[in-house]
Amino acid sequence: LARAWQIKSEKEFLFEHDTALEDSNTRTKFEVKVTRLEENAIVVVVRNVSERYRRFEAEKRFVFETTARQKDAEANRFTRHEVKNGLLGAIEICGNIREQLAGDFNGLQKDFDDMNDDSEVPENSLSGRMENMAELDRTLHEVLDIVLAETMARDVIHEMYVPRMERMDINHILAQTRGFKANGGQFSVICNPSPLPILKFDQGLFKCIHGNAIRNAIKYGQPGGKITTEATYNAESGELEMKVINLPGPGHEKLVAMGSRAGELVFSHGTRLHKDSDMGKRSYSAGDGAWIIRKCATILGGSVEISFEEERTIFMFRAPAQVHDTPSPGHETFHLPPGVWGIGIDDSKIQRKLLRRFFHHAGVHESRQIILGQKKEEISGFVDFVVDFVNRHPGDRFFVIADENLEMDDGISEHHETISGSECIKQIRNTLDSEQEEQLLALVRSANDSTQDLALYNSRAHGYMPKVPLRGTSVRETVSPLWEARFPPENESQGDDSDGSFSRITSIENLRDLTLISPVELLAELEQIDSLCIRNRDKNDQWHVLWDKLHQLKGDLKSVNVDDKFSTTINLIESLRGASHPANFMSMWLRIRSDVVAFLSQNN
Repeated sequence: LARAWQIKSEKEFLFEHDTALEDSNTRTKFEVKVTRLEENAIVVVVRNVSERYRRFEAEKRFVFETTARQKDAEANRFTRHEVKNGLLGAIEICGNIREQLAGDFNGLQKDFDDMNDDSEVPENSLSGRMENMAELDRTLHEVLDIVLAETMARDVIHEMYVPRMERMDINHILAQTRGFKANGGQFSVICNPSPLPILKFDQGLFKCIHGNAIRNAIKYGQPGGKITTEATYNAESGELEMKVINLPGPGHEKLVAMGSRAGELVFSHGTRLHKDSDMGKRSYSAGDGAWIIRKCATILGGSVEISFEEERTIFMFRAPAQVHDTPSPGHETFHLPPGVWGIGIDDSKIQRKLLRRFFHHAGVHESRQIILGQKKEEISGFVDFVVDFVNRHPGDRFFVIADENLEMDDGISEHHETISGSECIKQIRNTLDSEQEEQLLALVRSANDSTQDLALYNSRAHGYMPKVPLRGTSVRETVSPLWEARFPPENESQGDDSDGSFSRITSIENLRDLTLISPVELLAELEQIDSLCIRNRDKNDQWHVLWDKLHQLKGDLKSVNVDDKFSTTINLIESLRGASHPANFMSMWLRIRSDVVAFLSQNN
């Protein structure tokens, strides 16, 4: 009131006044409106506007945090894009080297034939180099999975992740022990039914849940103890259930004594209950694994829980799941009809090589492949080139693949301009007339796959293709539905393969490209078992080591068992199962080895 009275202005005056209430230490903000009526009279209206200011501060903080998150997301997206491209390039280089080494297959076979009983496989031998390459390839794939998992975890935490329901071979994921710091003998998998059906599921979320459960079982369970995974799919209820069971580890009795409260606290944000934890609050990367997998399960419409029993710990995950519609058999051997032009563009040398292989797997003849992006002019003139090329080839069909981020770097200037591949496709489609556009299938290829990105790509192009390690059959399974949706199949043949270039698709290409297990890796596994056979010929106490390797070989053969080529071999390996070294092992092993070698020789 004193401040209001001292105002000499004849007009209305507005000011703010802060005060602290006696019953609390919080500041209260008042808005004071003063109106002078005459020399000795004023009207003062006082309003408490604290709530308005609190809302304003909250909105300002929200805008600031949202902007910061968007900038962080952009930076992370760029980093992920560059790292993913680098890894894919390294995987491609690794694959090329493996193919070159596989060309010396006859030399490897000769090495084995000349080996005497006391010789050991030298590390610098062909098989040793192939094994190193196989290990490098597996490492690159593991790093790629980590990059993708970290990105997914960030989106899950911020509740921005949208599940991607796609084909998932749960049998292959459960059987995979690479990447876990434990020996293969620790793990056992029980499936009901066996094998489990191919599901339509978010593979990234499932790998996150399964991987965290296995790593926790290794870390907190009995050191070296058995870890059992039980997976069940109920076709009637459409529910997937997975249990990971491990033996008790240090401090287990305290968790049992806590009862159901322990099972709830495990999934709390930033809390650890085990002996090696200080119970402190930690970031999601160091203590919030269980909290994250609960979020993953919630996104899938499922649940996770854990129980600490006297003799074991049981982690359980449940979620609704659908059986994936099996693609028609024609998808495996699908190839584009003769006469299709393949036009691709990418600013990366490695990715341009991948585009050539992609077109080859899809069925585009090498003479009708056009790969651009090496020069700055090819990128800046891409739209004009494609439009002109279509005009010069009336009646032909065109399969166009464009990388989303095309960087024009002339190697001289410091300024790098980036052109959007999807925007180029949009311009191409808008420039062509309706009849020409109907002869075009244009796809965007990118490492960015957020919901917003996919919506943008699909609005500009006919579809989207992720940047993933190249597998021949997966290429055809990807292209087939897109091509047939764009160009519905008619009752005519796709043409004869007079040169036989596609007659071997379901054999060697499935083997080389469909799975992570290449012919080179299979040869390396054979070599490892050969070495164990020589060193431990009469050592029955080492049989479990040899059986672990045989069991791994059996699993890998199952994953590449195209047209049941390896069914007899798999049964032979299974017949060796037992607690001790079979008397006829060497003769059985020679038969197994001969079968695998014969198949690889025919398709190499």
